Amino acid sequence: MTIKKVTVFGTGNFGSRLAFHIAFNKIDVTVYDMDYGLLEEARTRFRQLSDYYQNHYDASKEEIEAALANIAYSKDITEAAGNAQLIIEAVAEDIKAKKYFYRELQKSAPKNAFLVTTSEGLDSEMLAKASGRSDKFLPLHFTDDFGENYTLEVIDLPTIRKDVLESTIDFFGSIGMEVTIKHLERQK
Repeated sequence: MTIKKVTVFGTGNFGSRLAFHIAFNKIDVTVYDMDYGLLEEARTRFRQLSDYYQNHYDASKEEIEAALANIAYSKDITEAAGNAQLIIEAVAEDIKAKKYFYRELQKSAPKNAFLVTTSEGLDSEMLAKASGRSDKFLPLHFTDDFGENYTLEVIDLPTIRKDVLESTIDFFGSIGMEVTIKHLERQK
């Protein structure tokens, strides 16, 4: 599947940087947060990222404006999930919050959507189960701080479908990220 529509749930520093980078690469992105104030803070971060991209990547004003136009904002989980093909969860590292998030997302996420988490401190297989879609769920670990190199490690969980793994790797590679794969042992 070619991914053309992404939703990023969580607009903190990390979620905002990831959303902007995707939008800069001409992909429609919806950002979600429960709090209007946090969405406004994300708008401010996007403007700061615009300056960074102009200074470090020689992005033109037109490219920046196009990236900003590729970003939609939502406080409604159903609206945000909408017709997303890739849903990126970047919410706080709190297991109760993540389980609640996945329960709510199960009600509205498109059935064909892939789910990825940026969580590094929580059990990935438990999160996959909580997502209700362990065959379409991948953890992503970013191995730098979005400096000059955008490097990401995809964790190949035993339950993931290979086409989902390949499409996710292709997507992140297509937006200029260096992707490595960490295979977890399949339990017998």
